[in-house]
Amino acid sequence: MPTIGILAAGVFAIFAVGLIVPAIAAILEGNWRTLEALSLTMAGYGFLSAVTAFALWPRRRRLNRAGVFSTTIAIWLSLVVAATPVFILVEGHSLARAVFEAASAAVTLGVTVRPIEDISIAMGFYRGMTAWIGGLMTLLLAVYILGPYEVGGTPSGNLRLVQHARTETDPRFGQTLRSVIVPYASLTALCALLLVIFRVPPRDALIVAMSLMSTNGFVPHQTGASVLNNTGAEAIMMVFMVVGATSIIWQKMIRERRWTGTRDHEEGVLYLTALAIFVALAILGALIVSGPGANASRKAFNYAFDAISTMTTTGITHDRRVGIGLPFELVLLVVFVGGCSYSTAGGIKVFRLGTMLRHLGNELNRLVYPNAMLRDDVQYDPKPRAIAKSVWSAFFLAVLAITIGILLFAAQGVALPDAIALATGAFSQVGNMVSGALPGLGVGAVPDATLLTIAGLAIIARIEILVVLAAVTGNRW
Repeated sequence: MPTIGILAAGVFAIFAVGLIVPAIAAILEGNWRTLEALSLTMAGYGFLSAVTAFALWPRRRRLNRAGVFSTTIAIWLSLVVAATPVFILVEGHSLARAVFEAASAAVTLGVTVRPIEDISIAMGFYRGMTAWIGGLMTLLLAVYILGPYEVGGTPSGNLRLVQHARTETDPRFGQTLRSVIVPYASLTALCALLLVIFRVPPRDALIVAMSLMSTNGFVPHQTGASVLNNTGAEAIMMVFMVVGATSIIWQKMIRERRWTGTRDHEEGVLYLTALAIFVALAILGALIVSGPGANASRKAFNYAFDAISTMTTTGITHDRRVGIGLPFELVLLVVFVGGCSYSTAGGIKVFRLGTMLRHLGNELNRLVYPNAMLRDDVQYDPKPRAIAKSVWSAFFLAVLAITIGILLFAAQGVALPDAIALATGAFSQVGNMVSGALPGLGVGAVPDATLLTIAGLAIIARIEILVVLAAVTGNRW
């Protein structure tokens, strides 16, 4: 427990440092009330984290397996708790709605119960900063927890490229943090710079860049026909949405020109191929709907943007009520799969889909060739068997979580099609699916019970359900 308390205090300390960004925005905006709330929160969190770390440091102990997974849960809940008070102090939300706002930002869902036009610049930065920290935390926990323990079959073959621990007693956290945060922050800055070059206001550019790298669905303003009212800027957004949804390990392999046939490489290629097919279908659908004419190219561009946004689980679409105009079942499947491992995207991840397809292919081949020696054969090789078990466990638990979510939303009066979209969107942290299923969300006309259900499902999915089970049972899963 002391070690968990120290790490939770670290989350509050990181969050306190992150508050500098919205505080500067509040100063530039002249929003003194928000600045006062942010300053008090920053000072309080700094003091709390320092006192907690000082008091518990002599009692720290090495964590066992169950303790590692319990720490993961505690860290995520700490981020949500840390983000909650400002929404109460500045925007006057009730506790339930403040928790929803904090969870939505922290897990990169990106929806809000407050009308976009009523959100101040400082609070826009606050939401973007919270999501950016949530994205960073997602990457770090993947590197330190999901990968080393192979939770849900997470591949760990090239983890050494970003995880620099020499032994369990020499974790080299600082070196690993640099290998994750430097490219993460650099790509965020590059995205913001490119958006500014394409004439996006700097304040909007930085918020959008933080959202894109964390695959968060929040943008400062949005009309029914455009996201930024800038085709060039939206093209930049498409590129960085894909960057945010692909593996940081795969990105480093590309930078270092490691063209090897590893699982990380296979996952990235499979994901980009599927993304290209999905975008092509979206463009084809746009051309069929619009027909020939000058408006066809713009509609095709919008559909391509929305398809990329949905598949990367960013959830920023041109018209949240209409979505991307593709068959609902196809969109549900794409959202459920989500992005790549070691990324900030939601969903069950592409590597699990690939593993399940290989397993199914092997079983079908075994029916034809019962004595054949197959690649990744679960019958004779214990490692593929353990991976298959973990992957299928993650898949069925994801389906179970979404099913329970659908039942809860339906019990709260949400129509069944909307309940399906709502549960799937919350599980994969896709903002446009959630807001599209609840038209009254942006004006606060949604019951607190529904908001807390969305937040709970999104948090559990972001933590990974298998992590929760492992924390309870102590098993590796």
